[in-house]
Amino acid sequence: MDPRAKTVVLHPLVGQTLDQYRIEAVLGQGGMGVVYRAHDLKLQRPVALKVLPAELTGDTERRKRFLLEARAAARISHPAIAQVYDVDEHDGTVFIAMELVEGKTIQEVISSRELDLLGALDITLQVASGLAKAHEAGIVHRDIKPANVIQTPDGHVKILDFGLAKLLETEPVPTGGAHDFSTLTQTQIGAVKGTPAYMSPEQVKGVSADARSDLFSLGVMLFEMATGVIPFRRPTPVETMHALAFDETPSMSSFRPNLPADLERIVSRCLKKRPEDRYPDARGLIEDLRVLRRETESGLIRPLSLKSRVRDAFDRLTHLKPSEYAWLAGGILAVAGAVYLLFSNVGMGPLIPLAVISLLIYRRVRNQPRRMLELFVRKVARIPEVRFLVCVDRKITVGVDRAVGQLYGRINNQLNYCNRKLFFGEPFSVAIRHDLSADEIHRLLEGSGVQYVRDEVALQDKQAGRPHPSTSAPDTGPD
Repeated sequence: MDPRAKTVVLHPLVGQTLDQYRIEAVLGQGGMGVVYRAHDLKLQRPVALKVLPAELTGDTERRKRFLLEARAAARISHPAIAQVYDVDEHDGTVFIAMELVEGKTIQEVISSRELDLLGALDITLQVASGLAKAHEAGIVHRDIKPANVIQTPDGHVKILDFGLAKLLETEPVPTGGAHDFSTLTQTQIGAVKGTPAYMSPEQVKGVSADARSDLFSLGVMLFEMATGVIPFRRPTPVETMHALAFDETPSMSSFRPNLPADLERIVSRCLKKRPEDRYPDARGLIEDLRVLRRETESGLIRPLSLKSRVRDAFDRLTHLKPSEYAWLAGGILAVAGAVYLLFSNVGMGPLIPLAVISLLIYRRVRNQPRRMLELFVRKVARIPEVRFLVCVDRKITVGVDRAVGQLYGRINNQLNYCNRKLFFGEPFSVAIRHDLSADEIHRLLEGSGVQYVRDEVALQDKQAGRPHPSTSAPDTGPD
């Protein structure tokens, strides 16, 4: 849950203890309960505690739905889903203890205009990955929206509030066919569960909703992140739900020109009125999003000239370690042996082991930790907000001007790419910092792990009488 309470809310449970949880403050309140910041006295950790209001304890249906939320969320283990620790009842009060997630809701990120297209795609990919895990467990969230997704300070995304989740295997099958739209007002008050503007057409009509309903809501969310506009929002809830059920999806380019055509294709498929016309599952959506993200990022990279590539290759050769020269020599000998056998008419048999050896040597030389760090630095240093990069014991600190939402996704995506290509060694980790003092920056920059410093940062440090090893900006082109 978002731990930043906007206003001071007085509540009789604040200061009391439920079982092993000491309640400290109110974080938020909704139709399914009150959320508190609490402290786990047994495990000594902060938690978010969701409590069913006392006046609703006697409501059997509401109590059943509340417990269903806990059991549904507890079945899912995924980095993009807030973890449920415990569900219990204390002196007639039912509560769920869950992970306390620090950060900004995506609604706040959108409002502060911190997102670019890459940032929107990164967030959507993470949410889709979490939903894929939930759907495979037979669980539908039913209330995907920017306010229910938090981006943590390290750029990771967490889906919150499975209060409207349901188990697919227990979903009743409608017996009366499709609902008539004339019952919308009654459905809105009674049976419809969700948030207007992000609901799927089947939720609006009160008919059975499966995993494809979440993909519709995620499509609305991606539309909003990319354009700043909620596609089906109208002046009143009834008009909004009518638009969700019947109106055509507006063109994204009419709100923001020059968006990729593939983005509009992906979002349009998510927002089809009929579930069978959408992606059949989240995995298909993830595959298309990954392709679009690669193409979008590659379009932002300046290609290197042949002269620059040759110069960089020569520079890397002159800075190889003695052991790396030995590996390189072994690779050259293996290739030479393969060429000799190829032209000696001895058949293909001897070429196979030599080809395997050559490939292993190539990967050993090319995908070693130092080269992967150099690749990471070259890619990340091109981001305008990055001030410096320092690496000590595989831990990379990236100093940035401000905590821009899309930075986290872009930097972590590049780190994951480099870690996947590592042939040996422990993976790198990254910490993105925007709140460092001048003294903290100096301590980082005077060490031996400095990889990149932006010119004005180095100048400011020198003007303050803090000389440190100078580093030139690495080439920002592709490896």
